[in-house]
Amino acid sequence: MDWLDYREKLGIGFNDNKKTEMFVTNVLNVLGDIDYQGGCILTDKEYIRLCTMTGTSLINCVSNKDIIRELHRHVDNFIEFLSYCVAIINSKDKRATESVPRNQLIKCIENFLEKAHIQFEISYDENKNYFIFPKGAKELDDALVSEPLEWLKSYPKAHKTFCNALKQYSEGIYIRDVADNFRKALEEFLQEFLGNDKNLETNKTEICKYLGEQSVDSGISGLYQPLINSYKNINDRIAKHHDKIDAKLIEFLLYQTGVLIRMTITVKNAAK
Repeated sequence: MDWLDYREKLGIGFNDNKKTEMFVTNVLNVLGDIDYQGGCILTDKEYIRLCTMTGTSLINCVSNKDIIRELHRHVDNFIEFLSYCVAIINSKDKRATESVPRNQLIKCIENFLEKAHIQFEISYDENKNYFIFPKGAKELDDALVSEPLEWLKSYPKAHKTFCNALKQYSEGIYIRDVADNFRKALEEFLQEFLGNDKNLETNKTEICKYLGEQSVDSGISGLYQPLINSYKNINDRIAKHHDKIDAKLIEFLLYQTGVLIRMTITVKNAAK
């Protein structure tokens, strides 16, 4: 049982501000300990990359304390603080030996998010650059976001587009481009999966045919077509005619994409 669970058992609340404060303090404590132990958070080359990435003024002689001091500037805005943490990770050389390895920092961030019960997840794009997106219900996110995202690595075009949509979603960009990217990710997935260049409307027949060939129950394969119709109608009716979209609709499209991708890949894996 972790600290927050223990407090809850005692009937002691822990609001969102205290959760983010717990996360921020833990991150700063770890970086402070690295400095105390004489470790190197970033090399000079990595620090220059961080400054370029974030638009931060470059200091001639960098030290751990400069990086920690810059993080302290963002403690009052959790999203900015979290974004700067991710920027530090992305500024690191992937095979660096002179400074703290990026995977060590990633594990710290993931661990502290979990300990503070903060619903964000870390993933990475095709260039191994990390980004963080908000999570919903854990069961839904594991089944319909995290696992499909991992499986999509075998379908690079769809994976790239799905990552772009998640990045926009994580930044609170609720516009038609986000919805279009989820639709495009599904379209590209079916193209790569089926080995053709047909649009989503046409491939809904092809994928139902494939599922039928794999002896999938007609009640399940029959769901695919109306699901795609519903998905497409939402995009056409709302996403393509309004600049801003309700966040709940974007979340629905996110999970809808995960449902269709998961259904298809699960059938393929079972056929093997």
